[in-house]
Amino acid sequence: MSSVLARIAVALLVIACAMPASAATKIKLLFTQGANNLGAYVGKDQGFFEKHELDVDVTPTPNGSLISASLVADAAQIGTLTPSILLQADEQGLDLVAIAGMATYPTNSPAAIMARTGSGIKTAQDMIGRKVGVPGLGGALDVLARNWVKTNGVDYHKVNWVEVQFPQMIDGLKTGLVDAVVTAEPFNTRIKSINAGYFLAEAEGPKGTATLIYTATRAWTKKNPEALKEFRAAIEDAYTFARNPANAESVKESIAKYTKLPPAAMATIVVPNSLEARVTGPSLAFWVNVARDQGMIKGNPDPNSLVVP
Repeated sequence: MSSVLARIAVALLVIACAMPASAATKIKLLFTQGANNLGAYVGKDQGFFEKHELDVDVTPTPNGSLISASLVADAAQIGTLTPSILLQADEQGLDLVAIAGMATYPTNSPAAIMARTGSGIKTAQDMIGRKVGVPGLGGALDVLARNWVKTNGVDYHKVNWVEVQFPQMIDGLKTGLVDAVVTAEPFNTRIKSINAGYFLAEAEGPKGTATLIYTATRAWTKKNPEALKEFRAAIEDAYTFARNPANAESVKESIAKYTKLPPAAMATIVVPNSLEARVTGPSLAFWVNVARDQGMIKGNPDPNSLVVP
């Protein structure tokens, strides 16, 4: 009897070895260019997605609104969104949820309001009537800049806010198309290094607030619980890699690659710290309050309901 069982075991082993390995789960990940998205960049370049049996296509797109629409249409499965865009999507009835985080405030590479060299802008009052470029109207940097203007005693409605994508901000400042921009690393450091603009103010939220988030439809997370688990693990692996100072140059190369910075700009790249793969309801609370204050949403959603545990 034991010999029969042994032969059966060998046969099963042979069959198992002959079977093809399970195919990696395909995911299209859309992102807006910025250093905080390094989890996706490093996850792709260092093979962490592949390690977790995920075949991830990491693709840039101009703004978060396009990402929301793509997720709902299943043209993409995961996207990097600002919390403010997530809240607007929720208000519109789009069942999107936060699945992983990027970083929390404060960071070592804060987003900033950068005024054009020669503009004479020194205070929030000086921004009245000026044209200020933001990467997306209603996005996090737009919201944070308006909040800064308001807290400094100026009606942000008196500022002319216009959309300018990250890669075009330097040219926008140099040509006078805009008087200031609200930007993030590595672009704000690049702006300073070529004297296209100067630092006016930080654009950040309170301590512990999420900066950006990886997002998916709730339906996708329910249908793909294993892929969700492995995606989160891959992002954590990427952050562990990025936290190691010995890997700084590799991380900078990935940031430069996906943000399309020229090689000369690599030296100015700052690797973000305060990386946090886990996103929580409390880390989104500030965004709910400021979005309501600025009239972006009318409801009062529970931030915990927008996060997949």
